[in-house]
Amino acid sequence: MDLNRSFERSDFSRQYLPFLGLGSVVLLAFWIRIQGIERLPIAQFTETDGYFYYWQASLISEDGSLPARDMHRWLPLGRDLGQTLNLYGYVLAYTHKTVSQIFPNITLYHVCLYMPVVCFSLGLGTLCHYLYHTYGLLFSSIVGVLLATLPGSIERSTAGFGDRDAFCLMLGILTVVSYLSSLQTETPRKHLIWTLASGFIVFLGGISWEGFGVFLSIIIVVELYRFLTSETEEGLGLYALWVCCFAPTLYLVSPAYRNGYGFAEHLAAFVLIPPIVLLAMRSIRYLLISKIHRLRPHTRTLSLGLILTSAALILSYVWIQQKTFADTTVPLSQNAVMTAMTELRNPHFGYWVFRYGGVFILGSLGLIVASKRYWNQTCLLVPLVLFIATTFFRESLEKHLWDASHGTFFFSIAVICTGIGFLISAWLQKSNEPRLMTIVAFMAWFIFWIALSRDAKRYDFFIGVSLAFFAAEMITFFSNTLSRFVKQHRQRAVLETGVAVVLLAGILFLPPLGAHAKRSIYAATRMRKATPTTDVANALHWMKTALPNTAIVAAHWGYGSQLNVLGGVKTIIDQDTYLQNWILLYNQHVHNATSEREALEYLKTHGATHILLTKKDPQISFLREQLSDAFVPAYPREQFTEANVNVWEIHYPPDIQTDLKYLETGFSEIDAVLEFE
Repeated sequence: MDLNRSFERSDFSRQYLPFLGLGSVVLLAFWIRIQGIERLPIAQFTETDGYFYYWQASLISEDGSLPARDMHRWLPLGRDLGQTLNLYGYVLAYTHKTVSQIFPNITLYHVCLYMPVVCFSLGLGTLCHYLYHTYGLLFSSIVGVLLATLPGSIERSTAGFGDRDAFCLMLGILTVVSYLSSLQTETPRKHLIWTLASGFIVFLGGISWEGFGVFLSIIIVVELYRFLTSETEEGLGLYALWVCCFAPTLYLVSPAYRNGYGFAEHLAAFVLIPPIVLLAMRSIRYLLISKIHRLRPHTRTLSLGLILTSAALILSYVWIQQKTFADTTVPLSQNAVMTAMTELRNPHFGYWVFRYGGVFILGSLGLIVASKRYWNQTCLLVPLVLFIATTFFRESLEKHLWDASHGTFFFSIAVICTGIGFLISAWLQKSNEPRLMTIVAFMAWFIFWIALSRDAKRYDFFIGVSLAFFAAEMITFFSNTLSRFVKQHRQRAVLETGVAVVLLAGILFLPPLGAHAKRSIYAATRMRKATPTTDVANALHWMKTALPNTAIVAAHWGYGSQLNVLGGVKTIIDQDTYLQNWILLYNQHVHNATSEREALEYLKTHGATHILLTKKDPQISFLREQLSDAFVPAYPREQFTEANVNVWEIHYPPDIQTDLKYLETGFSEIDAVLEFE
C-alpha cells in the first residue's frame, strides 16, 4: 500500500508540479506588471497611443465597427482607417462586451488598462509550455523567470500602458511556437491542426501591426533552413496551406495590402511576397527533381541555387525601386517629427545594462556558443561576434575605434556575412531535427529584432524572448558541463539543477552580473508615468464639460488622441503621425507664423475653433506673443497669462480665407483629391 501511494505521489509530481511551477512564473510576471496601477489617475494611461486604441475600441463598441474614415481627427480630411491595421481595437471592444456580460462593473477602460498584462502573461505561458516539452522544466523556468523580471520586457507590458505591443508579442510567440510544434508532431492530423493554427495567427498578426512581418520572417528562415537541409520535398502541401491561410486573406481584407501608402506602402512586399517566393522555390524544386532524375543527388545544391537566384531577383527589385523606398523611408524616418521621437533614437550601452542587466551579454554568449555547438562553422561564428559587438558595444567602438559611418558599415557587413554563413552552415548540415529548428527560430528572432533595436529603442521590447532563450542555453550548458564530473545520475541531476539555480539567482540579484531583478518593480511603477500631466488633464476636463463635441481644437500632435478621449473634441493632427507633413505645417504656420493672418488662414483651413498651448509647444512661438481679439482667452478664466496651459477660442475676421497649401500631405494621391475637391 505504501509503495502504491509513493508511486501515485511521484506520478502526480511528474504530471502536475511542472505546470504549477510554470504557472507560478506566469503569476510572478502578472503580479510585477500590475504594481503601478494604484498610482495611475482614473481614466489615464501611461502611453499616448493607449488613448488611440481606447478611442478605436469606443467607436467599435458604439457602432459595431470602425468607419472608413475617422472624422474626429486629421480634419478636414479625416483619418483613412483603411490604411491602418485595427484588430487590437476590435479585441478590446469585444473583450469588454464579453466580460461585461459576467462582470457588469468592468468598463472598457478597465479592459484597456489590463490587456497588456494579460497578453504578456498568455504569451509567456505559451512559450514556457512549449519550452518545457522541448527542453524540460529547468530550461523553461529559467526563460520564464528572466522574461518575468527583465525591465526591458516589463515597461511596455504593464497595466495602464494601453498600446498593442504586448498583444503583438503574444501573437508573435503564438505564431512561432505553433509552427515549431507542427514540425515536431508525428501525427499527420496534429501536424495539420498546428499548421492551420499558425497560419490563422499570422493572419491575425497581419491585421494587427505593420511590423508583424518580422515574426513571419522567423518562420521563413526556419523553412529556408529545412529547404537547404532536406533531400526530398516533404510537407509542401502543408506549407502551401499555411501560406493560403494568410496571404490571400490579408490581401482581400485590408486595403493597406492592396493600395497602401505611407507606412503601409510596401506592406505587401514585406509580408506577403517572401512566403510566396519560398512556396514558388519549393514547387520548382519539386517539379525539377520529380521530372529530372539526375538532379536528385544534387537536391540541396539545387536548393541553394534557387535561394541565390531569388535573392538576386529581390535585390534587383529593391534596386529598381530604390527611389520609391527612399522617398518613403527617408521622410518617414528622418524628418523633424520622427527625429523628435525619443523611442526612435539609438540606444547606448547604459540603456542595455539598465533594461537587461547581464542577460544581454549572457544571451549573446549563449548565441555564440549555440552556433558553435550545433554547426561548428566559423563562417557563422565570426559574423555573429561582429554583429553583437557593433550593436551592444556600438557606443564604445564608435568613440574609440571608428566613427558612426564605419560602425554602420561593419554592422552591415556583419548582417550580410551572417546571412551568408547561415546559408553555408545549412547547406553543409545534414540534420533538420525539430530541436535544431527551435535554435534556428530563436537565432533568427535574436538577429532580426536586435538589428531593428540597434537604431530604434522602441523595438527592444521584442528582444527579451531571444535573450532569455540563449541565456538559458548558456546557463544549462555550463551546469551540464560541471555535472559531468559526477557519475551518479541522481547526484548529477541535483548538481545540474543547483548550479543553474545559483547562476540564475546571481544574474537576478548580484550587481556584478547585472542584478536586473532589483529594477523590476521600478520598471513597472516608475519607468512610465501617467499622461497627460495634471495641468493638461484639467484643461481637457474643462473641454469635456464646456465645449460641444463638434469643437475642433488645434494642439501639439502628441495630445491628439487625448483630446479625443479626455476632451471629447475633434483634432487636426495627432500622435498617429498619419500625415507628418501636416505636423510640420502646424509648426511652420502657427508657432513660426510671420503674421497673425498666416496663422488664422492655416487654422481656418483646418476648421479649428480653439487652440491649445502647453509646455510641449516651443518656448519661442507666435502664440506666446501679444495676440489680437481674434484669439479670445477661454481657459483658465483667472490668471490666464500666468497659467502653464492656455486655451483660446478663435473668432475669425471676415477677410480670412482658406488656402489648400495648408493641406499639403506629401502624398500625391491625397493631394490630387484635395485639389479636385
